[in-house]
Amino acid sequence: MRFLEPEDPIALSALQYLLERNTKDVKKLLEWLPSAQTKRDRMAILNRANSLMLELEHTINRIAEVE
Repeated sequence: MRFLEPEDPIALSALQYLLERNTKDVKKLLEWLPSAQTKRDRMAILNRANSLMLELEHTINRIAEVE
């Protein structure tokens, strides 16, 4: 339960949107990974998923700052 409003409710809303979107994107990429045909495709999918995971980590840290 939150007793105080977040410092920046607009930023918090945007960060929560990014969290949800990037989570869905990572999930979809990981679903595609087993069906990738070549090592190059697998690595491209994995690299993109890793990049999104770093963004997720940053987003989670920013949400903690804003709340």
